[in-house]
Amino acid sequence: MSPQLYAALEPLIVGLIVLLAALAALRKLAPTLWQRLTGKSAGSSCHDNGNSKKTDGCNSGCGHCDKASPAATQQSVRIHPRT
Repeated sequence: MSPQLYAALEPLIVGLIVLLAALAALRKLAPTLWQRLTGKSAGSSCHDNGNSKKTDGCNSGCGHCDKASPAATQQSVRIHPRT
């Protein structure tokens, strides 16, 4: 790679990395501002906003599957005081 090409590409690559890191930090540290800017909540999935389609099934890419097993039954937690 020629030094001129490297000198031109290096600031672009570093700038892209810094921009992506800033967006990730904004999403994590300022979720209300992120939602205002993008219209999506920071932790939303395809099932949270009503965009889920029954035809997508396991190929929707959202990490959930229509054939997933039901949640286990809940058990109460008992806290015993020290004696």
